[in-house]
Amino acid sequence: MLKLIREYIENIEDPRRGNATYHPLETIIGIALLSALAGIDDFVGMQDLARAHQDVLGNVLDLSRGVPSHDTFGRVLSGIDPRSFSELFQLFADDLLDKVQGVVAVDGKTIRRSGASPVHLVSAWAAENKLSLAQVKVGDKSNEIKAIPEILRLLSLEETVVTADAMGCQRDIAAQIVAQKADYVLAIKGNQKMLFEDIKAYFADIDLRPKNPMIQWDKGHGRIESRTCYASDDIGWLQNRHQWPHLKSIAMIVSTREKKGQTPTTETRFFLSSLPADPKIIASVARQHWGIENTLHWSLDVVFNEDKACVRTKNAPENLALIRKWALNILHQKRPQTMSIKRTMRQALMKPQFLLDLCLF
Repeated sequence: MLKLIREYIENIEDPRRGNATYHPLETIIGIALLSALAGIDDFVGMQDLARAHQDVLGNVLDLSRGVPSHDTFGRVLSGIDPRSFSELFQLFADDLLDKVQGVVAVDGKTIRRSGASPVHLVSAWAAENKLSLAQVKVGDKSNEIKAIPEILRLLSLEETVVTADAMGCQRDIAAQIVAQKADYVLAIKGNQKMLFEDIKAYFADIDLRPKNPMIQWDKGHGRIESRTCYASDDIGWLQNRHQWPHLKSIAMIVSTREKKGQTPTTETRFFLSSLPADPKIIASVARQHWGIENTLHWSLDVVFNEDKACVRTKNAPENLALIRKWALNILHQKRPQTMSIKRTMRQALMKPQFLLDLCLF
Protein backbone atom coordinates (compact mmCIF):
# COMPACT_ATOMS: atom_id res chain seq x y z
CA MET A 1 0.00 0.00 0.00
CA LEU A 2 2.86 2.37 0.81
CA LYS A 3 4.26 1.92 -2.70
CA LEU A 4 0.86 2.59 -4.23
CA ILE A 5 0.31 5.77 -2.23
CA ARG A 6 3.77 7.07 -3.11
CA GLU A 7 3.06 6.52 -6.80
CA TYR A 8 -0.31 8.23 -6.71
CA ILE A 9 0.65 11.29 -4.68
CA GLU A 10 4.02 12.04 -6.27
CA ASN A 11 2.47 14.81 -8.38
CA ILE A 12 0.46 16.39 -5.55
CA GLU A 13 1.88 19.61 -4.18
CA ASP A 14 2.19 19.46 -0.41
CA PRO A 15 0.38 22.54 0.95
CA ARG A 16 2.76 22.72 3.91
CA ARG A 17 6.10 24.49 4.04
CA GLY A 18 9.25 24.17 6.16
CA ASN A 19 8.84 22.64 9.60
CA ALA A 20 5.14 22.07 8.94
CA THR A 21 6.08 19.04 6.81
CA TYR A 22 6.85 17.05 9.94
CA HIS A 23 4.80 14.02 8.85
CA PRO A 24 5.07 12.67 5.25
CA LEU A 25 2.15 13.50 2.99
CA GLU A 26 1.78 9.82 2.07
CA THR A 27 1.30 8.97 5.76
CA ILE A 28 -1.47 11.50 6.20
CA ILE A 29 -3.34 10.49 3.04
CA GLY A 30 -2.78 6.82 3.80
CA ILE A 31 -4.30 7.09 7.28
CA ALA A 32 -7.21 9.14 5.89
CA LEU A 33 -7.95 6.41 3.34
CA LEU A 34 -7.66 3.62 5.91
CA SER A 35 -9.98 5.57 8.20
CA ALA A 36 -12.60 5.86 5.46
CA LEU A 37 -12.38 2.10 4.89
CA ALA A 38 -13.08 1.63 8.60
CA GLY A 39 -16.06 4.01 8.57
CA ILE A 40 -14.34 6.95 10.29
CA ASP A 41 -15.40 10.32 8.94
CA ASP A 42 -13.61 13.00 11.00
CA PHE A 43 -10.08 14.13 11.79
CA VAL A 44 -10.14 13.11 15.44
CA GLY A 45 -11.20 9.61 14.40
CA MET A 46 -8.25 9.42 11.97
CA GLN A 47 -5.85 10.22 14.80
CA ASP A 48 -7.53 7.71 17.11
CA LEU A 49 -7.40 4.91 14.53
CA ALA A 50 -3.71 5.44 13.85
CA ARG A 51 -2.88 5.52 17.57
CA ALA A 52 -4.91 2.38 18.28
CA HIS A 53 -3.15 0.41 15.53
CA GLN A 54 0.18 2.23 15.41
CA ASP A 55 2.26 -0.93 15.66
CA VAL A 56 0.60 -2.51 12.61
CA LEU A 57 0.22 0.61 10.49
CA GLY A 58 3.84 1.48 11.16
CA ASN A 59 4.84 -1.52 9.03
CA VAL A 60 3.55 0.17 5.87
CA LEU A 61 3.43 3.88 6.71
CA ASP A 62 6.13 6.16 8.08
CA LEU A 63 5.11 6.71 11.71
CA SER A 64 8.68 7.26 12.91
CA ARG A 65 7.63 10.70 14.17
CA GLY A 66 4.50 9.40 15.78
CA VAL A 67 0.88 9.76 14.72
CA PRO A 68 -0.23 13.03 13.09
CA SER A 69 -2.62 15.06 15.22
CA HIS A 70 -6.20 15.72 14.23
CA ASP A 71 -5.21 19.34 13.52
CA THR A 72 -2.58 18.10 11.09
CA PHE A 73 -5.10 15.99 9.23
CA GLY A 74 -7.40 18.99 9.07
CA ARG A 75 -4.75 21.42 7.81
CA VAL A 76 -3.39 19.08 5.14
CA LEU A 77 -6.72 17.87 3.76
CA SER A 78 -8.02 21.45 3.78
CA GLY A 79 -4.98 22.71 1.89
CA ILE A 80 -4.50 20.07 -0.83
CA ASP A 81 -5.60 21.32 -4.24
CA PRO A 82 -8.77 19.33 -5.07
CA ARG A 83 -7.92 19.19 -8.78
CA SER A 84 -4.59 17.51 -8.07
CA PHE A 85 -6.28 15.17 -5.62
CA SER A 86 -8.91 14.35 -8.24
CA GLU A 87 -6.16 13.39 -10.68
CA LEU A 88 -4.77 11.03 -8.03
CA PHE A 89 -8.18 9.47 -7.60
CA GLN A 90 -8.62 8.99 -11.34
CA LEU A 91 -5.24 7.28 -11.64
CA PHE A 92 -6.34 4.83 -8.99
CA ALA A 93 -9.72 4.24 -10.69
CA ASP A 94 -7.94 3.69 -14.01
CA ASP A 95 -5.68 1.08 -12.41
CA LEU A 96 -8.72 -0.79 -11.12
CA LEU A 97 -10.37 -0.73 -14.51
CA ASP A 98 -8.57 -1.43 -17.78
CA LYS A 99 -11.38 0.07 -19.84
CA VAL A 100 -14.72 1.58 -18.93
CA GLN A 101 -17.55 -0.43 -20.44
CA GLY A 102 -21.31 -0.18 -20.53
CA VAL A 103 -23.12 2.71 -18.89
CA VAL A 104 -21.40 5.77 -17.44
CA ALA A 105 -23.94 7.63 -15.28
CA VAL A 106 -23.42 11.29 -14.42
CA ASP A 107 -25.30 12.95 -11.57
CA GLY A 108 -24.91 15.55 -8.83
CA LYS A 109 -25.06 15.35 -5.03
CA THR A 110 -24.89 17.95 -2.28
CA ILE A 111 -22.95 17.40 0.96
CA ARG A 112 -25.60 18.89 3.20
CA ARG A 113 -23.57 19.97 6.23
CA SER A 114 -20.43 21.16 4.44
CA GLY A 115 -21.04 24.85 5.13
CA ALA A 116 -23.36 27.80 4.69
CA SER A 117 -23.14 27.18 0.94
CA PRO A 118 -23.02 23.35 0.87
CA VAL A 119 -20.57 21.73 -1.55
CA HIS A 120 -22.30 20.28 -4.62
CA LEU A 121 -20.40 17.64 -6.58
CA VAL A 122 -21.03 16.00 -9.93
CA SER A 123 -19.83 12.38 -10.10
CA ALA A 124 -19.33 9.85 -12.88
CA TRP A 125 -20.19 6.21 -12.14
CA ALA A 126 -19.35 3.08 -14.14
CA ALA A 127 -22.56 1.10 -13.59
CA GLU A 128 -21.34 -2.28 -14.80
CA ASN A 129 -18.10 -2.15 -12.82
CA LYS A 130 -19.59 -0.40 -9.76
CA LEU A 131 -16.77 2.13 -9.71
CA SER A 132 -16.71 5.85 -9.13
CA LEU A 133 -14.64 7.38 -11.92
CA ALA A 134 -14.36 11.10 -11.20
CA GLN A 135 -15.90 14.08 -9.45
CA VAL A 136 -16.09 17.80 -10.19
CA LYS A 137 -17.24 20.54 -7.84
CA VAL A 138 -20.04 22.78 -9.05
CA GLY A 139 -19.02 26.42 -8.67
CA ASP A 140 -20.77 28.56 -6.06
CA LYS A 141 -22.48 30.64 -8.76
CA SER A 142 -22.76 27.87 -11.31
CA ASN A 143 -24.76 24.65 -11.87
CA GLU A 144 -24.45 21.11 -13.16
CA ILE A 145 -24.84 22.23 -16.79
CA LYS A 146 -21.32 23.67 -16.63
CA ALA A 147 -19.84 20.90 -14.46
CA ILE A 148 -21.02 17.96 -16.61
CA PRO A 149 -18.92 18.87 -19.70
CA GLU A 150 -15.92 19.29 -17.41
CA ILE A 151 -16.26 15.83 -15.87
CA LEU A 152 -16.87 14.22 -19.27
CA ARG A 153 -13.60 15.68 -20.56
CA LEU A 154 -11.77 13.85 -17.77
CA LEU A 155 -13.02 10.45 -18.95
CA SER A 156 -12.27 8.01 -21.74
CA LEU A 157 -15.80 7.31 -22.97
CA GLU A 158 -15.23 5.40 -26.20
CA GLU A 159 -17.90 2.73 -26.78
CA THR A 160 -19.80 3.59 -23.60
CA VAL A 161 -23.31 4.95 -23.11
CA VAL A 162 -23.52 8.13 -21.04
CA THR A 163 -26.66 8.80 -19.03
CA ALA A 164 -27.80 11.94 -17.22
CA ASP A 165 -30.95 13.35 -15.74
CA ALA A 166 -32.83 16.33 -17.17
CA MET A 167 -30.21 18.85 -16.01
CA GLY A 168 -27.71 17.18 -18.35
CA CYS A 169 -30.12 17.10 -21.28
CA GLN A 170 -28.41 19.88 -23.27
CA ARG A 171 -27.47 20.10 -26.94
CA ASP A 172 -23.82 20.88 -26.24
CA ILE A 173 -23.54 17.97 -23.81
CA ALA A 174 -25.10 15.53 -26.30
CA ALA A 175 -22.70 16.72 -29.00
CA GLN A 176 -19.71 16.39 -26.67
CA ILE A 177 -20.63 12.82 -25.72
CA VAL A 178 -20.73 11.74 -29.37
CA ALA A 179 -17.52 13.65 -30.11
CA GLN A 180 -15.90 11.51 -27.39
CA LYS A 181 -17.06 8.41 -29.33
CA ALA A 182 -19.84 7.46 -26.94
CA ASP A 183 -23.63 7.28 -27.12
CA TYR A 184 -26.16 8.92 -24.84
CA VAL A 185 -29.52 8.30 -23.19
CA LEU A 186 -30.67 11.57 -21.63
CA ALA A 187 -33.81 12.09 -19.57
CA ILE A 188 -35.89 15.05 -20.71
CA LYS A 189 -38.33 17.11 -18.67
CA GLY A 190 -39.82 20.57 -18.70
CA ASN A 191 -36.46 22.34 -18.82
CA GLN A 192 -36.59 21.67 -22.59
CA LYS A 193 -40.22 22.70 -22.71
CA MET A 194 -41.10 22.63 -26.44
CA LEU A 195 -39.08 19.49 -27.15
CA PHE A 196 -40.53 17.78 -24.09
CA GLU A 197 -44.10 18.65 -25.06
CA ASP A 198 -43.60 17.38 -28.62
CA ILE A 199 -42.24 14.03 -27.43
CA LYS A 200 -44.95 13.70 -24.82
CA ALA A 201 -47.67 14.40 -27.43
CA TYR A 202 -46.14 11.87 -29.83
CA PHE A 203 -46.29 8.99 -27.33
CA ALA A 204 -49.76 10.06 -26.17
CA ASP A 205 -51.07 9.34 -29.68
CA ILE A 206 -52.03 5.65 -29.70
CA ASP A 207 -51.80 5.51 -33.50
CA LEU A 208 -48.19 6.76 -33.48
CA ARG A 209 -46.97 4.91 -30.41
CA PRO A 210 -44.81 1.85 -31.28
CA LYS A 211 -46.70 -1.44 -31.12
CA ASN A 212 -43.83 -3.56 -29.79
CA PRO A 213 -42.92 -2.22 -26.34
CA MET A 214 -40.64 -4.01 -23.92
CA ILE A 215 -42.39 -5.00 -20.66
CA GLN A 216 -40.59 -6.06 -17.48
CA TRP A 217 -42.01 -7.22 -14.17
CA ASP A 218 -40.32 -7.14 -10.78
CA LYS A 219 -41.67 -8.60 -7.55
CA GLY A 220 -40.23 -8.19 -4.08
CA HIS A 221 -40.44 -6.37 -0.75
CA GLY A 222 -44.20 -6.71 -0.86
CA ARG A 223 -44.66 -4.86 -4.12
CA ILE A 224 -45.07 -5.57 -7.82
CA GLU A 225 -43.55 -3.20 -10.35
CA SER A 226 -43.95 -3.16 -14.11
CA ARG A 227 -41.91 -1.12 -16.58
CA THR A 228 -43.03 -0.63 -20.16
CA CYS A 229 -40.60 0.97 -22.61
CA TYR A 230 -41.62 2.36 -25.99
CA ALA A 231 -38.83 3.43 -28.36
CA SER A 232 -39.20 5.03 -31.78
CA ASP A 233 -36.92 6.18 -34.58
CA ASP A 234 -39.75 8.13 -36.23
CA ILE A 235 -37.99 11.40 -35.47
CA GLY A 236 -37.80 13.23 -38.82
CA TRP A 237 -40.61 15.57 -37.80
CA LEU A 238 -38.95 16.18 -34.45
CA GLN A 239 -35.56 16.99 -35.97
CA ASN A 240 -37.14 19.45 -38.40
CA ARG A 241 -38.35 21.40 -35.38
CA HIS A 242 -35.49 20.99 -32.91
CA GLN A 243 -32.28 19.78 -34.64
CA TRP A 244 -31.04 17.78 -31.67
CA PRO A 245 -27.40 16.60 -32.14
CA HIS A 246 -26.97 12.97 -33.27
CA LEU A 247 -30.49 11.97 -32.25
CA LYS A 248 -31.55 8.51 -33.42
CA SER A 249 -34.46 7.63 -31.15
CA ILE A 250 -36.88 8.83 -28.51
CA ALA A 251 -38.32 6.70 -25.73
CA MET A 252 -41.00 6.61 -23.06
CA ILE A 253 -40.85 4.42 -19.96
CA VAL A 254 -44.01 3.93 -17.91
CA SER A 255 -43.41 2.46 -14.44
CA THR A 256 -46.30 1.21 -12.31
CA ARG A 257 -45.86 0.13 -8.70
CA GLU A 258 -48.48 -1.80 -6.76
CA LYS A 259 -48.34 -2.55 -3.05
CA LYS A 260 -50.97 -4.34 -1.03
CA GLY A 261 -53.31 -1.93 0.68
CA GLN A 262 -52.02 1.09 -1.26
CA THR A 263 -53.16 2.88 -4.39
CA PRO A 264 -50.97 1.97 -7.40
CA THR A 265 -48.58 4.71 -8.52
CA THR A 266 -47.47 5.42 -12.08
CA GLU A 267 -44.47 7.40 -13.30
CA THR A 268 -43.80 8.30 -16.94
CA ARG A 269 -40.34 9.33 -18.13
CA PHE A 270 -39.10 10.43 -21.56
CA PHE A 271 -35.65 10.10 -23.12
CA LEU A 272 -33.53 11.25 -26.07
CA SER A 273 -30.91 8.83 -27.38
CA SER A 274 -28.22 8.42 -29.99
CA LEU A 275 -28.87 4.66 -29.83
CA PRO A 276 -31.15 2.82 -32.25
CA ALA A 277 -34.79 2.46 -31.20
CA ASP A 278 -34.45 -0.79 -29.29
CA PRO A 279 -36.74 -0.62 -26.23
CA LYS A 280 -34.93 -3.44 -24.44
CA ILE A 281 -31.55 -1.72 -24.67
CA ILE A 282 -32.83 1.76 -23.80
CA ALA A 283 -34.81 0.43 -20.82
CA SER A 284 -31.72 -1.39 -19.56
CA VAL A 285 -29.54 1.72 -19.90
CA ALA A 286 -32.12 3.90 -18.16
CA ARG A 287 -32.36 1.43 -15.29
CA GLN A 288 -28.58 1.23 -14.92
CA HIS A 289 -28.45 4.99 -14.54
CA TRP A 290 -30.10 4.62 -11.14
CA GLY A 291 -26.99 2.80 -9.93
CA ILE A 292 -25.40 6.18 -9.27
CA GLU A 293 -28.27 6.96 -6.89
CA ASN A 294 -28.93 3.52 -5.44
CA THR A 295 -25.33 2.36 -5.12
CA LEU A 296 -22.97 5.35 -5.08
CA HIS A 297 -25.01 8.13 -3.45
CA TRP A 298 -26.89 5.76 -1.16
CA SER A 299 -23.65 4.21 0.07
CA LEU A 300 -22.05 7.61 0.65
CA ASP A 301 -25.00 8.77 2.74
CA VAL A 302 -26.06 5.60 4.56
CA VAL A 303 -22.74 3.75 4.94
CA PHE A 304 -20.25 6.64 5.05
CA ASN A 305 -22.62 9.21 6.66
CA GLU A 306 -21.57 11.82 4.11
CA ASP A 307 -24.64 14.02 4.56
CA LYS A 308 -23.94 14.20 8.31
CA ALA A 309 -20.27 15.07 7.91
CA CYS A 310 -19.65 18.50 9.44
CA VAL A 311 -16.20 19.14 7.96
CA ARG A 312 -16.39 22.61 6.38
CA THR A 313 -12.84 24.00 6.17
CA LYS A 314 -11.60 25.15 2.76
CA ASN A 315 -10.98 22.15 0.45
CA ALA A 316 -11.57 19.46 3.07
CA PRO A 317 -15.21 18.59 2.15
CA GLU A 318 -14.27 18.04 -1.50
CA ASN A 319 -11.11 16.07 -0.71
CA LEU A 320 -12.83 13.89 1.88
CA ALA A 321 -15.60 13.15 -0.62
CA LEU A 322 -12.93 11.81 -2.97
CA ILE A 323 -11.41 9.70 -0.20
CA ARG A 324 -14.85 8.17 0.51
CA LYS A 325 -15.25 7.31 -3.17
CA TRP A 326 -11.72 5.89 -3.19
CA ALA A 327 -12.62 3.70 -0.21
CA LEU A 328 -15.92 2.65 -1.78
CA ASN A 329 -14.14 1.58 -4.96
CA ILE A 330 -11.77 -0.56 -2.90
CA LEU A 331 -14.65 -2.10 -0.96
CA HIS A 332 -16.53 -3.01 -4.14
CA GLN A 333 -13.42 -4.68 -5.53
CA LYS A 334 -11.91 -6.34 -2.47
CA ARG A 335 -14.57 -7.11 0.14
CA PRO A 336 -15.31 -10.81 0.73
CA GLN A 337 -18.36 -11.85 -1.26
CA THR A 338 -20.04 -13.14 1.89
CA MET A 339 -19.79 -9.75 3.61
CA SER A 340 -21.81 -6.59 3.11
CA ILE A 341 -19.94 -3.32 2.75
CA LYS A 342 -21.01 -2.25 6.23
CA ARG A 343 -19.77 -5.49 7.80
CA THR A 344 -16.49 -5.29 5.89
CA MET A 345 -15.93 -1.80 7.26
CA ARG A 346 -16.69 -3.00 10.78
CA GLN A 347 -14.15 -5.81 10.41
CA ALA A 348 -11.63 -3.29 9.09
CA LEU A 349 -12.15 -1.13 12.17
CA MET A 350 -11.56 -4.05 14.55
CA LYS A 351 -8.78 -5.90 12.68
CA PRO A 352 -5.90 -3.71 11.45
CA GLN A 353 -4.33 -6.45 9.31
CA PHE A 354 -7.67 -7.04 7.59
CA LEU A 355 -7.80 -3.28 6.97
CA LEU A 356 -4.37 -3.29 5.35
CA ASP A 357 -5.20 -6.34 3.26
CA LEU A 358 -8.06 -4.44 1.65
CA CYS A 359 -5.54 -2.02 0.16
CA LEU A 360 -3.17 -4.62 -1.28
CA PHE A 361 -3.75 -4.98 -5.02
